[in-house]
Amino acid sequence: MSNKKLVLGIAAGVAALAVVGVICKRKGYFDGFSDKAEELGSNLKDKFRSVKDSAKKRFDEVVHKGEDIAGTLSKAENASGKTTAGTTTNPATT
Repeated sequence: MSNKKLVLGIAAGVAALAVVGVICKRKGYFDGFSDKAEELGSNLKDKFRSVKDSAKKRFDEVVHKGEDIAGTLSKAENASGKTTAGTTTNPATT
């Protein structure tokens, strides 16, 4: 296939798509696309915000629970008379 035939084929395809585009525009097929795209974007933004808020809430709950556990362990170590100043202890090995 020569370059001339390739260029003519591409040009014919572009021209055909342009004609189809003009016909669809006149018939009104493209009128609702922008509204539908805007609605879809809004819905996705709302869902993302909901997921983000849920994840943040769950993260805060986990952090609070971790702080409670750390406080409980600290109280247990202090009650047993162990000193933690300057040393790192692993509760699983003590």
